[in-house]
Amino acid sequence: MLILAFLQLTPGTFTIFYHYALGKNSFKKASDLGLSFILGVEIFTALVWSITYILIFEFYKNSTDFCCSIFFWIMFGIFIVEALAILVLYYRKGKNTKLFISRRVAGSLTTNAAKVRTRSDAFTLGFFSCLPELFFTIPLYIITTTILLNTSVLPRSLFVILFIVSSTLPLFVILGIFCSGRNLADIQRFRLSSKSFFRFILCACYLLIAMAILNLGAI
Repeated sequence: MLILAFLQLTPGTFTIFYHYALGKNSFKKASDLGLSFILGVEIFTALVWSITYILIFEFYKNSTDFCCSIFFWIMFGIFIVEALAILVLYYRKGKNTKLFISRRVAGSLTTNAAKVRTRSDAFTLGFFSCLPELFFTIPLYIITTTILLNTSVLPRSLFVILFIVSSTLPLFVILGIFCSGRNLADIQRFRLSSKSFFRFILCACYLLIAMAILNLGAI
């Protein structure tokens, strides 16, 4: 949940989108579009989680103990790679907040953010802004599904709701910052000054999950 809350692509896209929305529409209309964007993110998260849950459930139903052991070792390796990728690749070099995505994709997101006029446009932008970070989020969906399938302690519906909320929490924070009278420049300065902190938290979380995976069954 911390990782989903600290990833920066969707919040960055939302910041640019809402900046343009405020400039072209009334505050009420901009807020309405903002909520549509957030709904798109929620639907994307719920959809990917549901698909992952079905696939992992089928895997567990038809797998042997040996396959499960290999699965945990693979997941351990993936999370180690993810932690290294956050340190080396997530942010581009330089005193900026440019992320790992290609400049073509970044330009497309910015252009589409500026063109949003309807709820459906905002929903679509929110939905597809999550796609480029699937490299970092898919392992999270897989491991949370695995945890839920192997425990009867956690209430599954509550856990899924919290998982979805964590992916949208930074968007509500940004919405609140805009509502308080701050602007794009203020948010951008904060994101720039917090870049090292975000990178450290993300890397640490991936490493902690990798260590936890060993306790789940790799050893």
